[in-house]
Amino acid sequence: MSVELQTELPPTELVDEEVWIVPPPSSGAIARRLTEARPGPRGVLVTISGVADAAAAHELTGRWLLARGEESPHSLKDERSVIGFEVTDSSHGFIGRVKDVIVTGANDVLVVEEGPFGQVLVPVIEQVILRVNNESHAIDVSLLNGLIDEAFE
Repeated sequence: MSVELQTELPPTELVDEEVWIVPPPSSGAIARRLTEARPGPRGVLVTISGVADAAAAHELTGRWLLARGEESPHSLKDERSVIGFEVTDSSHGFIGRVKDVIVTGANDVLVVEEGPFGQVLVPVIEQVILRVNNESHAIDVSLLNGLIDEAFE
């Protein structure tokens, strides 16, 4: 199946990565593995374990494949150390400063405030966190749809 990557990593680095399908398909929330990834004519072509036919692949249309970002060079090693960092989105520009970090069972969430969009909750996942610059105290992100309150857009 064809996917649009939200990371700068080459597709070959994603092979053998565990992924979660969000929202989960009717078969339920279970981890899958990317068994193949290569450039294709309309994005990256991937093969996912447990997705054996066109019907199973079609059920994944419009869903996100999330992978753990701990080993990514863009991941945050100590989220609390980013409190006060300025956060800039690739589409909306400056969205505020990190005021807190919510630690969850799946991924941590940055609480961003003092910007033009009110409070924005930013998931600490590879698809969202593009770069962390510790020298300039800045974080570049690419927010998923729905993370900014539509009243502010």
